[in-house]
Amino acid sequence: MKHVILVLSGKGGVGKSTVSVNLASALSAHGRNVGLLDLDFHGPNIPKMLSIEGQKPAVLVHRIEPVHVTGTLSVMSMAFLLPDTSTPVVWRGPMERVAIQQFLDEVNWGTLDYLVVDLPPGTGDEALSIAQLAPNVRGAVIVTTPQDVAVLDAVKSVKFIEKLEIPVIGIIENMSGMCCPTAGIS
Repeated sequence: MKHVILVLSGKGGVGKSTVSVNLASALSAHGRNVGLLDLDFHGPNIPKMLSIEGQKPAVLVHRIEPVHVTGTLSVMSMAFLLPDTSTPVVWRGPMERVAIQQFLDEVNWGTLDYLVVDLPPGTGDEALSIAQLAPNVRGAVIVTTPQDVAVLDAVKSVKFIEKLEIPVIGIIENMSGMCCPTAGIS
């Protein structure tokens, strides 16, 4: 993996998965070999967004084969490993860390130019684990919306990434054209 890019935010529902899919797809469309790793174990949506839900990764000689979307885009997600879409993942941090290590070490990513990592909301175990375990973390993209609480939480994400000495390579404000009135709602 030449470059690992983290996509995160402090708040859910701001479009991290959409940004991750679009970033990975754009890099792939430019001829780069790209892996997209869905680390939102409790709400894995990447397969749904790419219309590859229901697929199961093959296991070949103790290696997991990611689901190939195109010749240059591969995906791994907890959603592929669950019996159905309503099955919850009930794990604590140590189990998540083991799964992240397995997704890095035991998935046959091949030679990747980029691994785009879609993270769950917040600055918890998954974000900290991938930042510590992944090789060549080159930067993070922070996703937010224009609402005050989303921006406040995005600032926390920026400070989290700075504490880890990872460059913030972009901040994306989604849904900025969809602003709603904050007062006078009847």
